Parts: sequence; C-alpha cells; structure tokens
Amino acid sequence: MIILRTPTFIAAVSILLSLTGCNEHVIYHSYRHVPEQGWNSRDTFTFDIDTVRTAATYQFALGLRSTDSYPYTVIWLAVEREFSHPDTLHRDTVKCQLMDSVTHRMGKGIYMYQYDVPLPPMTLHRGQTGQVRIIHLMQREVLPGIHDVGVLISR
Repeated sequence: MIILRTPTFIAAVSILLSLTGCNEHVIYHSYRHVPEQGWNSRDTFTFDIDTVRTAATYQFALGLRSTDSYPYTVIWLAVEREFSHPDTLHRDTVKCQLMDSVTHRMGKGIYMYQYDVPLPPMTLHRGQTGQVRIIHLMQREVLPGIHDVGVLISR
C-alpha cells in the first residue's frame, strides 16, 4: 500500500494543473474533420464565433492537418470572416505551403502534419458575433489527404 503525504500530493497536483492550464488569450480554437473520402470543393467549413467579450485587435490563424496522401505542395483557400454589430466582412485568399520544392513536409508531425497559417489581424468590438467560413480553391474537385481544418483566434 502506498501512502501519499498530503502536502506533497497537493503540490504535485497543483504543478500539474498549472502546466495544463488554458491560454487566457485564446478566445476560440476549433477544428472540423474532413470526410474520409476527401474535401469536396462544394464543402464549406463553418466556425460560429460566440459573443466577443472584449474590444481588441485579434490575431487569426488557420490550422490544417494533412497526411502523406495530399498530392500537392500547396493548397489555396478562401477564408471569409464575417461579424455583426457592426457588420464587418473580411475575405482572404490564402496560399498554404505544405511542402518545399524537394517534397519535404513543412508541417509538424510524423504521419499527420500540422500547419498553422496566420491571417491578417482583425479589430472586433464587444458584443459582436461571427462566422469564419473556409473553402478550398484547388482545381481538383475532391482533395484527398486533408484531415482537419481549424481556426484559432487570440488577443
């Protein structure tokens, strides 16, 4: 039988919890899974953003997770960021470089590669709600190898 000393146990749990705490500057972080058969050009990934609590300039980033079955070195995306009260719409065309010219994956990972692509910052006002919509702009109708698409918003 193992006897834990209460002060030591509490200290260990406190340290563990402090290391796994949330980032207070992140106001939204979510991913959508791409269907196993691939990302269809008619599929729009939509992220609903709840009420903004603090007026500030926010940093936006697009997240992609891909596998070796993605056949291209880049992916072109259209990103719409729409917020209400006051109405604000930003449209961006984003080039995500996934491999260098020697087909070396530029993302982090071994089987699944993570890519984080910054978008232009955007000033949001207290009380605004919004949506971020993402579609791919590639000529191929169904893209294999893209596993997840995500959005990160932080101050």
